[in-house]
Amino acid sequence: MGLRLAAALTGLVGGLTWITALVFERASGSGLFVDTLDWAGLFLLAAATLAAGASLVSRSALWLRVLVAVCFTVLVWSVLSVLAGSFDERAVYAGYGAVAVVVSVVTLARSRPAASGSEPGRRARGSHGTHAR
Repeated sequence: MGLRLAAALTGLVGGLTWITALVFERASGSGLFVDTLDWAGLFLLAAATLAAGASLVSRSALWLRVLVAVCFTVLVWSVLSVLAGSFDERAVYAGYGAVAVVVSVVTLARSRPAASGSEPGRRARGSHGTHAR
């Protein structure tokens, strides 16, 4: 399983978890179940954000991937903290969950292999154009 696929699946589940936490809090108030959903969503979305940040960098330098993953995650969480301080905290987290769900669905839809075995617009491995030898 690739890093992007793992990030997409984790983001999808984490986003749905935070949206579910909003729904349950609005319906029945805060409680142990809502708190559990909060922590589960936080863990899943943090992992998805780390993986998404790591996938922004080429695979050549591991230290750079780790640095970008951590910095990207800190940036996202700091923006969420500012928004949560200005607006309804639960709505901000559910909004981030909705964004994570949309990005995950798009990533999952784009990662399906084509029916012919190769992606359209890509050359087969080893073919580098037409050269006269």
